Amino acid sequence: MDKLAHYLSELDPVLAAFYATTFTWFITMMGASLVFFFKQMNRALLDVVLG
Repeated sequence: MDKLAHYLSELDPVLAAFYATTFTWFITMMGASLVFFFKQMNRALLDVVLG
C-alpha cells in the first residue's frame, strides 16, 4: 500500500487525471452493463440502487 501511495504522490497531474477519468468511466460502464443481465428488477431493489 505504501508503494501505491508513493507512486500516486509522484505522478504527473495530467496522468493522474487520466487514471481517475478512466477509473470513473470503467465503474460507470460496469454499473450500466447490469441492465443486460437483469430483465426485471424488484421495485424495492430499484429504489435502493437509485438512492
